[in-house]
Amino acid sequence: MLEKVQSKKVENLQNFLFESFVKSLLKQGEITLDDFNDKEKLNKKLLKLNDKADFKIVIDHKTDLLETARYFLKQKEYNKSKLFYATYFEHEINGLIIELCEKKKIEKKTINDIIKSVTIIGKFTWLPLILGATKVSEVHKNIILRTADERNAYVHYKYNPEEDENENEEKESKIIKEFQRIESTITYIKKYKSKNIFNGNKTRIENLIRKPNKKL
Repeated sequence: MLEKVQSKKVENLQNFLFESFVKSLLKQGEITLDDFNDKEKLNKKLLKLNDKADFKIVIDHKTDLLETARYFLKQKEYNKSKLFYATYFEHEINGLIIELCEKKKIEKKTINDIIKSVTIIGKFTWLPLILGATKVSEVHKNIILRTADERNAYVHYKYNPEEDENENEEKESKIIKEFQRIESTITYIKKYKSKNIFNGNKTRIENLIRKPNKKL
């Protein structure tokens, strides 16, 4: 029984690594959706690319950031919650910028300089545009920037104390609606990122990877 469980875990890990590898090649333009039309040709291409691939382990903190933000939200520690929501948004846009830069073959040092030097306003306005992405929604951009401003105010002690946030039901209702808008923006930014990395084909790509015989 234990061997079966371990075998299943190994299989799941192999599938996850393969899917990540193929997605990475699609992002970089090394393969295209058309390659999935010829399974034999695709397999040969993947083997060839695998031989020259330089694999790196990347730690993704997005899930942890969101879980922590939502935990503090449930505890009604709203400033702490916004701190992690704002960090999540920055993490997402930095990831997209890195992907877009790598697709344009921009060297690593330059990418790091871009991430460090461009402000959060620039990252959600002009930078994605010059890298070939679509414009970020004004509504969601404003929600993200407001959350970031409130995060910064909290970190630098320029905020209203937590106890003042629950003065009455009306204010509590306003806070709840504000966080609902933040959650809506999370959904938007995930779709925005997927659209600009996979041209809106992420689900289709995942189906093709998991079911290679499926027709386009």
